[in-house]
Amino acid sequence: MSRRQTWTEREICRPRALSRSAGRPILSHEEMQTAARSQNSSPPDSSVRGVRQGIPANILIVEDERIVALDLRMTLEQLGYRVSGIAASAAEAYAAAGTERPDLVLMDVRLRGDIDGIQTAAALRAQWQVPVVFLTANANHELLRRALATAPGGFLSKPYDEQVLLNTIEVALAQHGVELTLRDRNSTLQRESNLDALTGLFNRRHLESVLVRELEFAERGQHPVGVILLDLDHFKQVNDRFGHAAGDAVLRGVADVLRARLRVYDVVCRYGGEEIVVVVPGGSLWSCRKVAEDLREGIAGRSFTDGELPLGQVTASFGVAVFPQHADSAVDLLRAADAAMYQAKALGRNCVAARGD
Repeated sequence: MSRRQTWTEREICRPRALSRSAGRPILSHEEMQTAARSQNSSPPDSSVRGVRQGIPANILIVEDERIVALDLRMTLEQLGYRVSGIAASAAEAYAAAGTERPDLVLMDVRLRGDIDGIQTAAALRAQWQVPVVFLTANANHELLRRALATAPGGFLSKPYDEQVLLNTIEVALAQHGVELTLRDRNSTLQRESNLDALTGLFNRRHLESVLVRELEFAERGQHPVGVILLDLDHFKQVNDRFGHAAGDAVLRGVADVLRARLRVYDVVCRYGGEEIVVVVPGGSLWSCRKVAEDLREGIAGRSFTDGELPLGQVTASFGVAVFPQHADSAVDLLRAADAAMYQAKALGRNCVAARGD
């Protein structure tokens, strides 16, 4: 494709553009093109240019030279992109990004006003994680250094040609897609590392961290934190009679009961085996007893199955302990709840006991 100058040399060389850089070392046109082409060594592999998964990418132009912005808009639309808007200042760019949520921003490094394009790009990246490609006719080394610190999707040197424009945008979009995939994957791994694979409840690792955190909050806010520890009664008999797969089905069913009956900010974790712990932020001894009794009734009243195989009913024994009434640390609070659970076992199972009963 032949090089296409998108605005006239007269527009590029206006006194305003020259005065901005007066007295500073200027990067040559060739240096800026080299920076841009580092992201553009090969054309994008796409049967329809400017289209990603059948939907045109939505691009916001931030450029205070109106004639440049309009010319750029026309070129982008010819390439198959959707231009969501044109902004001429940091405030306009921020408002447009919040409304339109663009897939990519083309940002002039120099904007009128107190906030330049680099500062604006950093704000947009921080708020919406949107990729930004910088536009510049000339730039000194300090400006380039500041721009690089914002992790841009690329640079476009004015005057650009269509192929470099296309390649830079497509590479930036592809790179951003990879970043989002990695972020989602890391988030999933982090979430899964805190979940019990069998029940979908949080695991012991998460329990230990969340309990320490809740006790710190409680100490600062001078409010209680309750812990309920439950153990399924005669669970070994379920495994011996029906098999371990049936025991797993019971554990999943118990987890469903707990999720359905607890508040969204209560934290329920599989502690190990058939033991489950519930952390109740702000829970007094009276309120935790009430919660535990509701959970006990829910479990005892459910008929469990493994597929079509009926397994009958299962009960659980509950122990309750409260910070700071029964313990002043996470480890001691769990121990107090465990001791209370054994009190419930001694009382005949399928009941609730509190530490000190």
